[in-house]
Amino acid sequence: MHTTTFDADEERIAWEGLASSCASPVRRFGAFAIMGFVFFVAAITAVILFYNLFGERLVENQGVPVPASAFYATLALGAAVSAGGFTIWLLRSRRSYRAFSRMLSRGGLDPLRPTRDGLRAYTDEQLLALRSRYERMGSEKKRAFMERVFGFRADDSFTLGPLSALPDTFEMNALRVEWESNLILRSADPMPEISWRTESRMEILPRQLDEIRKLVFILRFTGDSVRKLKRSYGYRTEHWHATVPEGKLWNAVRDHEHARRAQAALNRHRTRG
Repeated sequence: MHTTTFDADEERIAWEGLASSCASPVRRFGAFAIMGFVFFVAAITAVILFYNLFGERLVENQGVPVPASAFYATLALGAAVSAGGFTIWLLRSRRSYRAFSRMLSRGGLDPLRPTRDGLRAYTDEQLLALRSRYERMGSEKKRAFMERVFGFRADDSFTLGPLSALPDTFEMNALRVEWESNLILRSADPMPEISWRTESRMEILPRQLDEIRKLVFILRFTGDSVRKLKRSYGYRTEHWHATVPEGKLWNAVRDHEHARRAQAALNRHRTRG
């Protein structure tokens, strides 16, 4: 039941909560596997130390061998830590996903179809990053999925190398209108659902921007543009003045500078972190 109304910022925060509940299970399992391995190494070290301090020595001045049963018990305990941690995370993740889904539904939104009513929940930076990803997709199935969800088209007004639009510009607003028009034109076609499993693989739900995430999105679309420029006009940017057409040179240098600055800012954040 529709019981509340979100403004744009509140809507993005609600979507962010939903998206944060959909971390990749593969990455999470890897993290818990590492945690279990670290636990096993620490535990087996403690067991070895215990046996060498208090165990009965069979040979004078020699170490005390750890019984196989103690080794396997410690190994099983490490595996249990990994499996238990992953299971707890999975249960909490699904519970959080259901809670934010209910919150969005109460606001009159469809948690499985974030673009059902347009693209307003998406920032310019995220939309450009998603459109840039669409440009690089080789799978026709994934491209069709992105076209239906976001209104992207291979022949729309977006271009890389150099970028045809940047955040908070007239060109970006025109792109939004174009993509939303494409969504309206295809409104009779069923829109695919972005489930917990889909989001954990594709990461396409709306995100609330903090400083680091904004830099990540900027680096994605400017970096893609620079890579295309380098493939087209040469990898030595100091020679671009001779290889890039005059009408594109300023924008090419702009994209390169934006990508360089975004990467430098991210590196500073990582160093501080």
